Amino acid sequence: MMNISDKTVRNHISNVMLKLGVKGRAQAVVELLKLEELHL
Repeated sequence: MMNISDKTVRNHISNVMLKLGVKGRAQAVVELLKLEELHL
């Protein structure tokens, strides 16, 4: 398990969403799948 705070995780997620130009986590997942940066 990683020893980082919840706040750090939220900040990382927010930064990814900003870079992807999306407004929500679901949209971020869709974009990451399209970019083949996320594999399910």
